[in-house]
Amino acid sequence: ARGVPGSAARERKVFFWAAAASAVIVVGLVAWILLRLGGDRLTIAVDDIGEAAAAITAAVCCGLAARRRSGRQRLGWALLSASAATWAAGEVVWTVYEVGLSMDVPFPSAADAGFIGAVPLAAAGILAFFSTPRGTSTRLRLWLDGAIVFMALLFVSWSLGLNTVYNQLVDTPVVRAIDLAYPISDILIGTIVVLAIRRATNDALGRLLLLLGGLASNSLADSAFAYLNATGNYGAIGSVLDVGWVAGYLMIGLAALWPSGTARKVVEEKPIDIWQLILPWVAVLGAGLSGIALALTGRSLDPFQTLLAGAMTVLVMVSQVYAHKESLTLLIKSRLDAATLNDIIVYAPLGVVRIGLDMRIIQANPRFAELLRRPGQEVIGAPLASCLPPEEMVGAIDQFRALSDGTAGAVDSETKAVRGDGTSMWLHWSATAVRRAGGELDYFIAMFNDTTARHEAEVAAVKNINVLERLNRLKSEFLTMVRHEFRTALVGIVGFSELMRDTEQLDLPTVQGFATDIYNDGRRLDEMLDRMLDLDRAGADKVEIHLVAVDLGAAVGEAVVLARVSGGLHPITNDVDPHLPWVSGDAPRLAQLLRILLDNAIKYSPRGGLIVVSSRTEPGQIVISVKDHGDGMPLD
Repeated sequence: ARGVPGSAARERKVFFWAAAASAVIVVGLVAWILLRLGGDRLTIAVDDIGEAAAAITAAVCCGLAARRRSGRQRLGWALLSASAATWAAGEVVWTVYEVGLSMDVPFPSAADAGFIGAVPLAAAGILAFFSTPRGTSTRLRLWLDGAIVFMALLFVSWSLGLNTVYNQLVDTPVVRAIDLAYPISDILIGTIVVLAIRRATNDALGRLLLLLGGLASNSLADSAFAYLNATGNYGAIGSVLDVGWVAGYLMIGLAALWPSGTARKVVEEKPIDIWQLILPWVAVLGAGLSGIALALTGRSLDPFQTLLAGAMTVLVMVSQVYAHKESLTLLIKSRLDAATLNDIIVYAPLGVVRIGLDMRIIQANPRFAELLRRPGQEVIGAPLASCLPPEEMVGAIDQFRALSDGTAGAVDSETKAVRGDGTSMWLHWSATAVRRAGGELDYFIAMFNDTTARHEAEVAAVKNINVLERLNRLKSEFLTMVRHEFRTALVGIVGFSELMRDTEQLDLPTVQGFATDIYNDGRRLDEMLDRMLDLDRAGADKVEIHLVAVDLGAAVGEAVVLARVSGGLHPITNDVDPHLPWVSGDAPRLAQLLRILLDNAIKYSPRGGLIVVSSRTEPGQIVISVKDHGDGMPLD
């Protein structure tokens, strides 16, 4: 039910009451210990049992958090639950010795195994929360920062009394190692939590801060116990410091109960905050202040502190060099990306323009200047109205206004434009608005593409459709005429043939007259077929044209020679100028056209009729004429 408003409200309510109860418990425990209510024995029992109960509470809360989550989050809370349970087991052993058996707890004991065993489980649990980092932290930088923070905390701890604990330990090496394991493990846990908070997203920051507070409280209690125990002062006021463990584990339990926000599907890309960036260096600042305090009090650094200071200096230098290298790499990469993006815009096949709020062109790539056939320096700073006709500019302003008020995320349109040479063109353009971080409109980005060729093709297609419609209409009229001519001729042929077949007595002149009529009707049919074939050839000839340089005079001469061979008794005169200029044309089609004209002249001229082929030159063209003495073609 994560992300459901009712569930989130319940989680906040549970967290609030749990935090209030934890505060009451801590304040009440402090008062009980200070006032020694019921005597020392009862106070010790309440103290020990309270510590165990707080650890068990944290283990239960972390276990419930693990159950509600998945992946690395589940693993992290499960490990923290195991850590709290292990520490609680050690505290139970301690309670059995101190309360149940009324004897001093031996050192080392099974309780120490529980206390120390909880440390690696807690460290692993916090590391499990490490996910994709915010910022530019890499794995090497993470280890460098971790080493610096660990050494700085160790330097501070050593200056505040850890050296005293170490110098006063006279037991066996195993016992000394166990005694030092408490403060060292606390420093380790503190280092891991600091790094985890530095990498945390806003959604996980509250939980990690509570974890940091809880583990820090436990660490302070551990370190204080180790120091006071080593100096022999724990017996007097040590029980008051035990409240640190109670408060620490209650805070860990509260971290597990922290209200969960809406589940995020993507990794947060927001950079880390300044305080998160500074957080690891606070430990270094603490180490520096500790060194200054030692100098002011007249104490010098012992060899171990000197070694720590030197090691920190080396690691800080390596970290800064590596950070500088990372920054330089990112700077070079960003410049390369910017150069690549600039190349994409400069060499883009589309015109890319940045337009200001005053409708003036702020920036444009070379392609836009090429589209408008204007110099680049003339385009920059020019109003958009200088590129568009007034009637088109009105529509463009309306579309940019829609971008400005947010009613449209992007607009596109197709408008006429005026080139620098005065010719008109068609532009398809699309635009979007670019806003500042505060949401204020900054400028417009528009892309332009020349669609003049497409518009001309569309216009030509419309014209072709009109031509095809006209041809289809002429074809229908022609077929109607052919049908009429065929019927007329067939009626004559059939009629006269029947008369010749069925009439027994016909004189020769009558038969010859019928035969002449039949012949004429047959000729009419033959002519009609020739005209249909010519029409079909004319349609086929328009399919493909190959233009080359043609000697028109020679082409006419060849056609006249061929016509004279087949022309019979028709004299053909060639008055074409032999020195005509060459023309651009399809030679085979021109020869075919000349043959058709001469064949028609021969076919439709009276017997022996003169046919004259002539030429004349006019501006931009040459006219070839074929003249005969036939009836001619009707004008329609």
